[in-house]
Amino acid sequence: MAVSNVEGLLEPKRSVWLFVCSVIVLAACLVSISLALAAFAVTWDPCSIMGGVLMLPPPLALAVQQYRGTFRFNAKAASVSAVLLFLVCGLAFAALATTLVDLVFSGVRIPWLSLFLPLLVIGTLGGVSASVNLAWSRHLERATNADGASLERTQYTMRELLVAVAAIACMTTLVIYLVRSTPPRFAENVSRDEAPFGLPAEATEVSFCQGFRGTIAYEFTIDESGFVVWVESGIGSLESASANVSVQPITTPYSVRRYDALTAKVTGAGAITITDGLYYEWSKEDRGVYAAFDRTTNRAYYYAHFH
Repeated sequence: MAVSNVEGLLEPKRSVWLFVCSVIVLAACLVSISLALAAFAVTWDPCSIMGGVLMLPPPLALAVQQYRGTFRFNAKAASVSAVLLFLVCGLAFAALATTLVDLVFSGVRIPWLSLFLPLLVIGTLGGVSASVNLAWSRHLERATNADGASLERTQYTMRELLVAVAAIACMTTLVIYLVRSTPPRFAENVSRDEAPFGLPAEATEVSFCQGFRGTIAYEFTIDESGFVVWVESGIGSLESASANVSVQPITTPYSVRRYDALTAKVTGAGAITITDGLYYEWSKEDRGVYAAFDRTTNRAYYYAHFH
């Protein structure tokens, strides 16, 4: 690589690939850090808070090392960034391979845009960025200044400080947006647009509650045909689709948990028993999805747990 003289020191010239990869990695880290910080706002869910605790250190560490390696010319930091990015690459491709195997054997159509493509992009970018950082770290280890001292810069320029302020401002704005857009734990008789999940366009009088560890229950008013279309559009998991689970008529009294069973702040029976209507259910190990429709009230009920 060619060298340039900056602030009296001979510094290796960074490649376009290194600069682009560094910007992408830093941007991804800032978004991940914002998501982790926003998770602490969900004070009613210990799982969300724990998720924030576990999710915050990795992108924070990667952001610091990526910046030090690329913009402060620290060879060790560039090497650490490469290791962390190779780990991201490996995890993404491992998840991709596992998912593909499950989908192939289950016969389910591959969800390209929602699952396959994101994992592929993350794995590819992680691998490319890791390789670029590794090459950069080796170059920094071989290079020295005229006096043989370390190449690492110790002084910050005004441009760097302005970029840091802009990055913090963007991250703060994103955190505030995520916190304000976080739906409440429960609500009663709200519109479809106020619900934190996808519902049919004709759904009205929505009530819901989010429980601990990924449980959720909600109900809404809809006609029978709308309920059937909604269920068949895919309310279960990829595994449930391969199991040929479909809507069935209720022949014996069928009970499903209601939203009021997930919080003590809402009073109610906690479950409803339907004698005339339709039902759908799927379960495997500690996961389950259940839905029911009451013909006497045109009311649809949904309950799911994923742990």
